[in-house]
Amino acid sequence: MSAMSKRKRLSVSKIGKLDNFFPKINKTNPLEIIVENPVENISENSSYPDIICDPGSSIIPSIASGSTSTKITTEFLEEFVISDDPAEWTINDSTRDFISINGIKQNMDVDFSGSRRVYKGDSTRCLSKSLFDRQLRNGERCTRPWLVYSKSKGVVFCDPCRAFGGESQFGETEGFSDWKNAFKTVSSHENSANHKSCVLDMIQRGNIKSRIDQEIVAQREKEVVYWRKLLERIVTTIIFLATRGLALRGDDENIGSLHNGNFLMSLELIAQFDPLLASHMSRYGNPGSGHISYLSSTIYEELISLMAAKVVNIILSEMKAVKYFSIIVDSTPDISHSDQLTFVVRYVQNDGFPVQRFIQFIENTGHSGEDMINALTTTFDKYGIDITNCRGQSYDNAANMSGAYNGLQARIKFLSPLAEYIPCSAHSINLVAESAAEACEEGCLFFRLLQEILNFFTASTLRWKLLQDEMILTQTLKRGKEKALTVKGLSATRWSSRSEACRSIYKSWDDIQRTLLYIENDKNQKPNVRCEAKGIRLRLERLETAFMTVLWDFILKRLNAISILLQSTQIDISTVLELYDSLIALFSETRENFNEYEDRAMQLSKMNNYEKDHKRKKKRKLMSGESAEGEVDMTGLETVRIGTFLVIIDNIVCELKKRRNSYHLFNEKFSFLTQLTTLSNVEIIEKAKNFMNIYSTDIEEGFVEECLHFSSHCMVSPEERNTPLKILTWLRRESFQDLFLV
Repeated sequence: MSAMSKRKRLSVSKIGKLDNFFPKINKTNPLEIIVENPVENISENSSYPDIICDPGSSIIPSIASGSTSTKITTEFLEEFVISDDPAEWTINDSTRDFISINGIKQNMDVDFSGSRRVYKGDSTRCLSKSLFDRQLRNGERCTRPWLVYSKSKGVVFCDPCRAFGGESQFGETEGFSDWKNAFKTVSSHENSANHKSCVLDMIQRGNIKSRIDQEIVAQREKEVVYWRKLLERIVTTIIFLATRGLALRGDDENIGSLHNGNFLMSLELIAQFDPLLASHMSRYGNPGSGHISYLSSTIYEELISLMAAKVVNIILSEMKAVKYFSIIVDSTPDISHSDQLTFVVRYVQNDGFPVQRFIQFIENTGHSGEDMINALTTTFDKYGIDITNCRGQSYDNAANMSGAYNGLQARIKFLSPLAEYIPCSAHSINLVAESAAEACEEGCLFFRLLQEILNFFTASTLRWKLLQDEMILTQTLKRGKEKALTVKGLSATRWSSRSEACRSIYKSWDDIQRTLLYIENDKNQKPNVRCEAKGIRLRLERLETAFMTVLWDFILKRLNAISILLQSTQIDISTVLELYDSLIALFSETRENFNEYEDRAMQLSKMNNYEKDHKRKKKRKLMSGESAEGEVDMTGLETVRIGTFLVIIDNIVCELKKRRNSYHLFNEKFSFLTQLTTLSNVEIIEKAKNFMNIYSTDIEEGFVEECLHFSSHCMVSPEERNTPLKILTWLRRESFQDLFLV
């Protein structure tokens, strides 16, 4: 061999082979693990088989037996359901397959009144059940299994001709309804060549083993089953994460990455125990864009959108079934500082229990009443909600929401006059507390001090540890009788956080003071830190501060307990009034208990004098012509009692009474329904007529008689029904809807 030939052979050997550019085909059965329950049929020691389920795959596995193919076909078609009415069929291959394999219901036992036809001379004819039978020459009778009745059109169809394109009127979309000549026409049709050809096509299509494309159909059905099994796992994972409010997306979407997010992390965990998912991820993991894997963010975002649309459709169907509803709207900025309007509906289910359902977030609506009403009406139109059926609306007390002229509630009431506005009762409690806290100077200083204490200790891990160690030591000495409470921060809108902050200071009063004193005397600390600790400690040692701690601990604890009850979805307006009345009575009585709170403050602070009593009295220079006579010089006790305690309590009582009135006016319309057993018939008739005048388009004329009847029924029934919820649930439970129209 010459040198040139050797160089040529060496050059050719370095060229890549054509086989390297094509993947090697696995000869094993690609779908052998697709069974009813893939996990149960695979042992723990078995390896995960390769699965090839690409729609474009050229590999068609051989069919071992006809029974396997029939089983897979049945499983594939069991979720495909068609209507029992042949007039509603959509004729395609799936419909033909379903009918050929499963047959169809003939609707022989339904009411045939819809098939009535009028002939000349005002004579009428209907479909006869005997048309579904055929009498042979030997006297025997057999059924016509191909004849199907359509309830929507009142006609009959031929099942095979309808599905396989028969040319007679039995296979057309209008069907057959000439009952005058029915027996003759049906007999002629079943003996026609076209009908017999359609019946033969249906029989052959139902017999899978005789189909020429049985292997292609079997592979397609196996692939459908495979992807459905896979989607079950993916959808379940999405629901699990979404219902817990966990983020699905990570920094990347690579299988095996530590930053691929909760979705892929959960699938990787499941794959360790699920051979189907493990095999799928090993083959389709990290394929890049343009490949079908159902593992990317695109698919789970689409699935979440589909599930959300399904949930909203269920909510809308429930709303339309009960007709009347109320709306709850509130706006708040999200973490990206974009304003969002929360749209929630409230309605009563068939069992009598009220529910609140979130519909959607509406972004960037604006803050004016006009902007929000435009956004809401657009949302109503989008979901097909009739706003005239709105009977209630509840928002916070902001002017753009509650304004009587230009607020959202006024604009909603213009569109639906019976949509009564009810302020959010829990938000009103927050406003009561906020108003009382800002009613006097001492209250403002107190809550500012609470925040300063938290900021001081959380600014340094060393200071926080010193406070925690002091609390643990105190708890150990007390043998765990009281649980230590760490200092809490304040929230501008959630006043329950202020209750927790005040409670933590009250329970950890001595621990905080000792820690502040230790930091103040610690020469290793910076001078500004020691100075700040001393300033906080001196303000904390005041009897006024201890008094405010004791008083606000009581006030916020009571308001917070009521606020939690008011946030229940099943609370009614009468219960709201009772809770407000209880607070008014409580704080009116508290007004006379100043000495009790003063004694508790002295025990807490171990101080007996107010700051004003041991400070040098300030002398004010008198102006020309001014006299010092008539000036009142109050003691420290009088200053705290008159200028702080009474101001706070009176402000709370005044605000509660003012906000109670809005609920009282609305409750007056409905309260008689819970008092029927205590009212006279004359009073019931008067109040029922007034109620009918208000809701004249909603209430039937016999409402007065129903109220009288219901009053008599309640008197003889031992069950207690003193709230709207109890009354409604009892009526629905006992199926009295037709008797009392609820």
